Amino acid sequence: MKIILFLEASNSAEVNKHLDSFKKFAANYKVLMLVSKIDKYWNIDDMYKVFLDIDKAFEFNVKPLLNNIASKWMVLPDEFLASKTMNGCEIYVPNLYRITLEINN
Repeated sequence: MKIILFLEASNSAEVNKHLDSFKKFAANYKVLMLVSKIDKYWNIDDMYKVFLDIDKAFEFNVKPLLNNIASKWMVLPDEFLASKTMNGCEIYVPNLYRITLEINN
């Protein structure tokens, strides 16, 4: 499983601060993840794309985590998506613009 975060941030230091907060939030649900890549998102200013790999031993804890990230999830083949741009979707994590959970990676 892989999580892709789209974080609102003006620089890499700010991204790391938000990422640390997100990892602490995930740890509350006993989900351990490792950062595999961080890129500036080309399509939106002040946006970074962060790739997180979920440790297989903690995958069963992901559902409660997702329920506390966003109010609404779009179910797509092999992934779940929540975004501030979706009608009726509220993101509960500060500075998180969009999140994707890839089931098969």
